[in-house]
Amino acid sequence: MKNMETLKKYLETINKNDCPCSCKFRSEKEIEIALVPPPDEILGIIISRDPTADWWYFYKYLKTYPHEDIRRKMLFSSAIPLSLINKVLIFMKERIKENDEKNLFDLIFNKVYWTHLHKCFTDSTKDSLKFRGKNAKKCANKWLKDELRLTMANNDTKFIIALGNDVQRWLEGWKKTNRADIEIIKLPHPSGQNNSIWYRSKKEKYKSKIEGTWREIEKLILRMERIDI
Repeated sequence: MKNMETLKKYLETINKNDCPCSCKFRSEKEIEIALVPPPDEILGIIISRDPTADWWYFYKYLKTYPHEDIRRKMLFSSAIPLSLINKVLIFMKERIKENDEKNLFDLIFNKVYWTHLHKCFTDSTKDSLKFRGKNAKKCANKWLKDELRLTMANNDTKFIIALGNDVQRWLEGWKKTNRADIEIIKLPHPSGQNNSIWYRSKKEKYKSKIEGTWREIEKLILRMERIDI
């Protein structure tokens, strides 16, 4: 609980005026930063690439919702966390035990902190607001590294789910620099662009990716079995 309160206070300090001067989004004042409340206990972290403009309307509607736990779960249900659960279940089909399925929902919705590599909402239809890896790295170096430090301070956090190549590359560098002893589970982003992997395409070109995804999901299930959800 103490760790969560410390992280919560840090999130309240995140302000666009303090973003790196070279950040392309700093001057876009109408584009806000996406911040999702943490749960009372954090056993894991999900890091996705960037919040999108399509999700911004739902986020804005819930921004002032007074009950943080309900707000967090509604945000989870409207975006990446629930999508990830659904894609894992689609990928596993009958291979996942009923108890593991239940624990996956309980773990992610109740004891996982969700954050982003790039904090500001992006818009693929506007060139000035498109996601760019170099800019996301600046954002992560400014904010995400401190989020991870605070979240992991009391050693309760056991794993990080890294969604997509951009997140995974940044985390590899972060882990090496900080000599962080935490398990990183690398999964495809649960977007439609990766359906060939999530739905187990029979095409040979997806074989290695599908096999890798299987190994990473097995790591997640094994991790769930080792912690008290």
